[in-house]
Amino acid sequence: MRRIDHPDRAAPADAVAPRRDLAAVARQIVRLFAAIVLIALCWTIFAPPARAQEEILGPLTGPNSVEPAPRVGAPRLMPVDDSMPPPIPQLHIRQEITGSMMVSPPYGIAPLQVGFFVLADDPEGIGFLTYSWNFGDGTVSSLPPELYIFHTYRKPGTYVCTLTAMTVDGREKTFIQGVIVRPPGD
Repeated sequence: MRRIDHPDRAAPADAVAPRRDLAAVARQIVRLFAAIVLIALCWTIFAPPARAQEEILGPLTGPNSVEPAPRVGAPRLMPVDDSMPPPIPQLHIRQEITGSMMVSPPYGIAPLQVGFFVLADDPEGIGFLTYSWNFGDGTVSSLPPELYIFHTYRKPGTYVCTLTAMTVDGREKTFIQGVIVRPPGD
């Protein structure tokens, strides 16, 4: 390795090369780590269940074998006890309503007519029963939103508009948007 005596002289090309090699090694390590994470993710998603592994590998018996855990939903053999109510077979938890609400324009000069655009989805597919609008200025409505629902804010101020959508089975979701109305000439 050559020694550099004067700091104002340019360093030879071989003195800079180890830094470039270190950066290349770092990039390779990052790529290797990303590949390992990808392989682990694929294994998690596409790995056969334990029962299929046993069919492929044969029964897992021997001194180190472990009794398999019961399958979810499998019947359990329990002693009969009339003093206790029977167990609930399966509890279905409904999925929550998803969606969003946008306002256009979100601010402007009074009187300001705004449109509220609502996208609401019931993943259960049951459907919506009621829509409750509160525009924040004392005006309420129960109109279901088509593509847009319009409202005019006549006085300057900051308003919070809420829409609560309720499904037939009682689940509800509240969407919130703010509107700022400035006085004329402002």
